[in-house]
Amino acid sequence: RALLTAFESQIVDAQWLVSSPYRILLSFTADTLGLLMGTLVATISLITLRFSVNYLHREVGYQRFFMLLSLFTSAMLLIVLAGNPGLLFVGWEMAGISSYLLIAYNSSREPATKNATYALVANRLGDAGLLAGIFFATLWVGSIEWPDLLQSEALEQLSGLHLGLIGAAFLLAAFVKSAQVPFSPWISRALEGPTPSSAIFYGSLMVHAGVYLVIRLQPLIEQSQPLSLLLFLVGGTTALYGYLTGLVQTDVKSALIFSTLTQVGLMFVSCGLGWYDLATAYLLLHAIWRSWQFLTAPSFM
Repeated sequence: RALLTAFESQIVDAQWLVSSPYRILLSFTADTLGLLMGTLVATISLITLRFSVNYLHREVGYQRFFMLLSLFTSAMLLIVLAGNPGLLFVGWEMAGISSYLLIAYNSSREPATKNATYALVANRLGDAGLLAGIFFATLWVGSIEWPDLLQSEALEQLSGLHLGLIGAAFLLAAFVKSAQVPFSPWISRALEGPTPSSAIFYGSLMVHAGVYLVIRLQPLIEQSQPLSLLLFLVGGTTALYGYLTGLVQTDVKSALIFSTLTQVGLMFVSCGLGWYDLATAYLLLHAIWRSWQFLTAPSFM
């Protein structure tokens, strides 16, 4: 039975970690953003799983692929429905390890294992940023539940330095997970995995996890002009990088991944300009469109 349901749109099941005076709750968010993203993740995952049944039916490790894709689906649902960044971090790591194992799906090929390791190591930088954000929020706000962390009264009590450090740490995690400049090179190497995993990871879902985190942190970022400027500059640079690099690609999957970088960069630009509703709609529509493009890419190849 749900306990302590004191937060609007927040479902609190139990206390997870307690170290007086700090605590992390086993909580889930059921607001509009969380439910929209959860529906998107579940729908695209279902379509990709069904597509994979026929696409990979002759591959070695057929059952292993579906186990890993199911693990990734669970991770993404946890990321978008977590009621605090502590629980989100668990999903963040689950998505990372399933990504590593699917990039290295064909482990007999040396490029597959090398590229999987490259992606794993690069994403550790983002994990460090997320952990730092959780630490700073716990230290200076006293709670990491989204309603507590993002309420205007709590943010107004923070100094500019504390607000900037919390926001910058979370933005580092978002930039790495969404492969923004200067962390972009890992995502093209991740295409070593099977096409369905490319579609769900780097075309439609995991690449947007950083954008989701930024949209979730909207009240915090709007309190700091430098954070909005950082979003605008990094997103704009990535969009330009993705566009120019995509012009010289010679295969369809590489062209699609750099096009994805361009679009995700523009989502960060929208957030930097304060257009969070536009970024949310852009994310949902782009995820649907890009997953369809990646799943149809084998017919062109």
